[in-house]
Amino acid sequence: MIHKLKVQDNWILHTVTEESDSMFSNPQIDLLHSCFNGEEVEFITSMTKKKIESLEKHGILQIEILPIQVFLAKADEKTFIALSMLKKQVENTGEKEELDVETFIARSAKMKEVMEIVKKISYVDSSILLLGKSGVGKSMIAKLIHKYSTRAKRNFISINCGAIPEALMEAELFGYTHGSFTGGQRGGKKGIFESADEGTVFLDEVGELPLNLQVKLLEVLQENCIRPIGETKLIPVNVRVIAATNQNLLELVQQKKFREDLYYRLHVVPIEIPPLCDRIDDIPHLTRHFLKQKINKYGIFKTFHPEVEEVFKRYEWPGNVRELENIIERLFITTEENEIQLTHLPSFFHSLSENASSCYDKESDIIPLKKAKKMLEKELIVKAYDLYKSTYKAARALQVDQSTIVKKLKEFREEGR
Repeated sequence: MIHKLKVQDNWILHTVTEESDSMFSNPQIDLLHSCFNGEEVEFITSMTKKKIESLEKHGILQIEILPIQVFLAKADEKTFIALSMLKKQVENTGEKEELDVETFIARSAKMKEVMEIVKKISYVDSSILLLGKSGVGKSMIAKLIHKYSTRAKRNFISINCGAIPEALMEAELFGYTHGSFTGGQRGGKKGIFESADEGTVFLDEVGELPLNLQVKLLEVLQENCIRPIGETKLIPVNVRVIAATNQNLLELVQQKKFREDLYYRLHVVPIEIPPLCDRIDDIPHLTRHFLKQKINKYGIFKTFHPEVEEVFKRYEWPGNVRELENIIERLFITTEENEIQLTHLPSFFHSLSENASSCYDKESDIIPLKKAKKMLEKELIVKAYDLYKSTYKAARALQVDQSTIVKKLKEFREEGR
């Protein structure tokens, strides 16, 4: 549908093609049309005339246009405020909408394969086991499966099996009756399985589940019932279970740390989610996606210098998508300029710059080995802490004592980190 927009207050209409690198460059480079007070501009949109008039009336204009995204900004301001972002249009065919880039970025071949599996299994009630390293997006995939399932209108409840003390885990999962133990809520409490009845339960880090609770989980999967603490009768529940782990469950089975029968109950439909370093084609799109989120969150428009995207594509991303998002938020907050450049990146990115020479390709760059080890230690510890926001998790990832991380971080702060 073609609409005419009467532009006021010297707005600039700025359009960018979906595949362009405009989010990594000066927005004015792609300026197509300048509009001055009172001028009319034609544009194509899926919105109705009534919606357009309502948005104009309230001073808010969101233009949805394919295959471009639209930015509006005042001509006399250097900061461009993004008022609307590209949205995939979905025809009302009576069928469920396709999984799209707004929900999950899947431009690489490997992620497209994953998404094809997700679309196929969303409509059935089989148990699903999501496999992959920390930060690859297992929880997002679980939410997508629920969203496009027949249980979408019911509860989706997730629990991290490694984040709750063992003494409290049973009560969280299965609930308890009044007076079953000291300190419990008056009248008892429902567990997540009962609260998610007819919905979905997502068990993250299922490999951390204690053996005694693995038996009770197996009962849920086999018999579709639970027994709260202090309850003598079984309570029927109807839930779909999606589990996730970053561990090798078969190794845990061999080590007698995970029940073999439970493994095969969960392993009905396994989905391996590749690490970000194997999804290079996704990195630019993920970067733009997270950048747009920060623009909307903080109300400030920033861009990346083109070289930043190239460096991002060469980095290994051990923390995967979660690390990428954290780095972008960190850069967004700490960079005062509107354009984020290579110099703003953490030090461990600098050696990846296309124009950067090796740190050790000249004799003058040789440094004592002891100093190099200290620099690397600081870099890894700071990076791990920035990623996990927890000295315990950082220590676990680096396989050292938590006290070591606490001590080192204190030293770095005193040095003026």
